[in-house]
Amino acid sequence: MHEPASDRTPSTLRRDRLALLPRRRLRPGRNITKAVVEVVELPGGPIVVKDLVLRPWPIRLLLGPAQLDREARAYARLQNVAGVPRFLGRIDRSAIALEYVDGPDLGAIGPGRLAPAFFDDLERLLETVHGRGVAHGDLSRRDVLVDPAGRAYLVDYSTALVLGPDADPLSRFLFAQMCRADRRALAKIRRRFLPGSGVGIPERPGLYRLGSRLKRLFGRPRR
Repeated sequence: MHEPASDRTPSTLRRDRLALLPRRRLRPGRNITKAVVEVVELPGGPIVVKDLVLRPWPIRLLLGPAQLDREARAYARLQNVAGVPRFLGRIDRSAIALEYVDGPDLGAIGPGRLAPAFFDDLERLLETVHGRGVAHGDLSRRDVLVDPAGRAYLVDYSTALVLGPDADPLSRFLFAQMCRADRRALAKIRRRFLPGSGVGIPERPGLYRLGSRLKRLFGRPRR
């Protein structure tokens, strides 16, 4: 079981101190709106740092901090859920620190290498996350980690929606749409990694279909 995360950012989680420690990059960020993800070696063990400081100023000063706020709220709601890394603290406006999970994401694992039970556990984890009032909203195979014991972890809640007890009807509608999108994404992941399983793929939620049409309509034409 995870130990509860501290309410206060430890003094070691300061940018000037972290800059002096060994680190390695886990992810460069899928695009310029995403944080760079690095493992930083603290004396007590490694942590993960998600950092936007190298992004263009509109991302670093406006969009990025809002994403980190959203992610911090999601991790707070998911505190003590097995399969969700602990939130360790806010380093500053542009960075957060998380528990390090030692293991690859599914993007580094080939089809057929994981047992069906892994995906059953992953499905239960996703339903637990939804039951806590958190919808991921952009689930991909790179958001699923496999620890040395073969357990699934769900990460990257920068696009998550956290539903409050007094949520308005629009928020509840968005939450339901995002949960449906999560379940669809998981079904696609299961089918990809379990060839021949015959897993059915649910229909894309209406809001996501609309988004895809708008993207095709107004997006840059492919060359």
